[in-house]
Amino acid sequence: MEEVLVEWAKAVHRENPVVDAHLDLAAEVYARRSFGERDVVERRYLPYFREAHLNVCVSSVFVPSKDLPERGLRVALGQIAALREDLEPVRDVICVVTNREELEDALQNGRIGILLSLEGLEPIGTDLDLLRAFSDLGVRGAGLTWSRPNAFARGCCKAGEMMEISGGLTMLGREAVAKLEELGMYVDVSHLNNDGFEDVVECAGKPFMASHSDAWSVHENYRNLRDDQIAALASRGGVIGVNACGTIAGASVYPRERAVDCLCRHVEHLVSVAGEEHVGFGFDLCNGLSASTPRLSFDEEEDDLLLNHGEMLTLSGALLGRGMSEDTLIGVIGGNFLRYFRRVLS
Repeated sequence: MEEVLVEWAKAVHRENPVVDAHLDLAAEVYARRSFGERDVVERRYLPYFREAHLNVCVSSVFVPSKDLPERGLRVALGQIAALREDLEPVRDVICVVTNREELEDALQNGRIGILLSLEGLEPIGTDLDLLRAFSDLGVRGAGLTWSRPNAFARGCCKAGEMMEISGGLTMLGREAVAKLEELGMYVDVSHLNNDGFEDVVECAGKPFMASHSDAWSVHENYRNLRDDQIAALASRGGVIGVNACGTIAGASVYPRERAVDCLCRHVEHLVSVAGEEHVGFGFDLCNGLSASTPRLSFDEEEDDLLLNHGEMLTLSGALLGRGMSEDTLIGVIGGNFLRYFRRVLS
């Protein structure tokens, strides 16, 4: 039965747009190329992208805390340059897209489009004018912060922690929301704390998104959204990407059946609260970045409930098997995020 469902899912993926709204691709490519590795995306990701029939992937530009504040801007620029350089040999297959027209061109010509998004505004320090520089480099979205405080906002706690962090957007944070919208860049609330989320609801004039968040009602983690937040985001035209990090979703990597079941429950709950047009995938698969990051311990973090993008087919098949309609699945696998990008991108 599972094989039949996967084949059904494969047909749906093949015939409809497929999107992952969050992957730390640029950070991993930057790390691996710094140690001499080349063709990172082609060798490590492209086969699985093709297996899932992925059409669009959002790559975060994420600066680790160890590089802040002194090297934040340098590392962010280095990540963008490294990703573009790494994709150059396969530019006819996968490429960075910087606006709505380039996205449509990639879709029409069978190329995988990579959108860039800042995971935290730490690289610009307190200089909002630098947002235009990142916009000119093709960065199309941004979260105000990662799970740490900065000049714009306070992040929620890290995935493995359980605490309420108070404090909303600073005045500079509110100005940053306005500047992002002015530049045609979307606002991502996935790492904001609850107070910050409420401030974005208040001050944002355009639809905002949560690229990689799950449902608090399914698993209580401060990286996840409460039902009232889910409804508020949907009412503003946003989309929520289901996160496949085990700590955030509330499941362990093994057994695989329980991991997929957990993700299905998050998808189903989000659809029930937000509506079927406001839920997508933003898996936040981190095993690759973890493996590329130097550490004192030889232990690697393995918290991804999907081992690669090819397993998107298993998740989609499981959703179909649990009774999700094909029309709803078409939106979840990519149609909803693609509609959002077409609406908000300059």
